Amino acid sequence: MTKHSRNSLYYSSLWLSKSISLIIVCLGFSWVINSKLNFTYSVWYDVLNIDKHIATYAPQNKFGKQGFANTEKAQHVELFARVVESINNSGEGLDAIQYQVNEQSNALYTDSEVVHLQDVSNLVDKLTLICLVALLFFVVLQYLCIAKPYQKPSAKLRLITSSSFLLGIVLLFAIIGFRDIFYYLHTVVFPDEHQWFFYYQESLMSTAMKAPDLFAALAINLVGVAAIVFMLINHGLKKFEGLREQ
Repeated sequence: MTKHSRNSLYYSSLWLSKSISLIIVCLGFSWVINSKLNFTYSVWYDVLNIDKHIATYAPQNKFGKQGFANTEKAQHVELFARVVESINNSGEGLDAIQYQVNEQSNALYTDSEVVHLQDVSNLVDKLTLICLVALLFFVVLQYLCIAKPYQKPSAKLRLITSSSFLLGIVLLFAIIGFRDIFYYLHTVVFPDEHQWFFYYQESLMSTAMKAPDLFAALAINLVGVAAIVFMLINHGLKKFEGLREQ
């Protein structure tokens, strides 16, 4: 391998490592931003006709959680916001979430649902740590690039690499399907002895979130906002590099 080839491989690896770490960081920022926006649940509520879904399945709840079908959208949005807040705070308060019917308070979730949401919160804590490590990694790589300017891969190579990565993800979801991937990931990341699949008739959580449809919508939120943050950061870095060269 010639010196030029080794340098090209090194620079390509540096660019790819920095890009991957930045993507992880942007997904982390996207989670924070979407959490502040309640993941636009109010919008998806209307798009996915969650009100009709609740009206159909809430009365069938086999654990006797009655009256939820008579609650309004405003309360559903507020309950979802409380779940998001609890998940982002290590699961604190999950077992205390209640819905109101005729001035009567009722526990929203069963013990199994609380355990599952706690597992989700634990996963979020771990992913947050990964995002922080990725941020540190990105800062170090960016510093190295500033301290010793490097030759970026050609625009053609970057386009091919990025397009291949995105196309691979799209094909994966297209061939396997979001639902199957969604269920498979649950078997990988959550404890075997904990229930993670809930029929609508046994879970107000699944009913109010119209799982897994809502989660596909939330994935769109995360990726969309992350893409915007990614472009903004890259634009800022490009501007900064331009000022340094002047």
